[in-house]
Amino acid sequence: MVMAHDGDLDHINHLYESAIDRAKKSIAPQHKLEDWNEGGKYRYRKGAIATSGSSVALNGANGRIFEDNVTRVPGCTFENDVHGDDLPHVPAVLTGLLEEWPTLEFSKSERQVSLDGGPSFARMSMCSGKVTLDEYHQYCTSGQADHDIAPLYVFDPDILKSKSTTNSFPTPPCFSKDAMACIDGSQYRPLPPAWLLVGAARSGTPIHDHPMTVAWNALLVGCKLWCCLPPDVDESVLLLNLDDDEGDNISSDNAGSQCDDFDLSAIEWFHQCEELPGDARIIVQRPGEVVYLPAGWFHVVLNVEASTAISVSLALRRDLPTVLPLLRTYDADFATFWVDCMSEEQKETLAGVEEEDRRSGNTINASAKHK
Repeated sequence: MVMAHDGDLDHINHLYESAIDRAKKSIAPQHKLEDWNEGGKYRYRKGAIATSGSSVALNGANGRIFEDNVTRVPGCTFENDVHGDDLPHVPAVLTGLLEEWPTLEFSKSERQVSLDGGPSFARMSMCSGKVTLDEYHQYCTSGQADHDIAPLYVFDPDILKSKSTTNSFPTPPCFSKDAMACIDGSQYRPLPPAWLLVGAARSGTPIHDHPMTVAWNALLVGCKLWCCLPPDVDESVLLLNLDDDEGDNISSDNAGSQCDDFDLSAIEWFHQCEELPGDARIIVQRPGEVVYLPAGWFHVVLNVEASTAISVSLALRRDLPTVLPLLRTYDADFATFWVDCMSEEQKETLAGVEEEDRRSGNTINASAKHK
């Protein structure tokens, strides 16, 4: 084995740091690099994260302990349900679906991947920074990510597009029929449905929802903390577009700037959230578990440990009588295009389900939940 000298290691670390620094400048060019870390203007007390069984404690978040309250369901329950008609209408954790998946090892890859995340001001950009997976691995293991207020994470679809990768990670049967697949690649669905997520501890996805699609997230490595809130939740609970009166996150130099309009990072959200409603779902996700999220549920996800996951979104045929009337209200052209692209079988199925829901009144009631 050839050992590198200290000078060589310093040079290597400098190269890796330069790659991350360039990505940060690309994501938020109006901010200095020091704004990303604990010593900058956006200083945020991160606190320690501790896990114990089915709970996660965030020291510094008013001593909050987030306790898992979601039922585990064997994935084999839905093995014959290829359309997902019988999937729960609330978030659930499915088990036993990843037993045939291989170990995912990307840390030594020189392939370029897109980055997302970071503190609130970085939310103005979507995947405009790129590094190699090797460079991101170094960012995580060198300690650089530990100094960032909210670390960057890999959010990339391209690495999952190869046929070999698709064959190695088969889609569970209950998620195999995407009613929106007919418009993949169009102006209405330009982004692919499957994404690779690799994140350092304390990174994560801010609060958001998928109004038209369900999602499933397969965790391969690490631990994730989820908070899921129903579609009709009081908006004040979501902590959207908060202004920080104390100025910890927004400097006086930038007061009133665009960065005020973007949501809290995941770590900031969990630190600032107060009492959650009784129907909130907390999930402490472990490797081998698949989190299933119904359409319309808001969710924020924190990487408690360095984590690797695959996340996929799809539309279930059972949701179309709810989704399409809502879509026709806000974007009639989109709804028309989608229906026109459906196969005759899909159209017949949709007509049958809509007729059944009209008789039972489900369409009106379901649409009322999405205000």
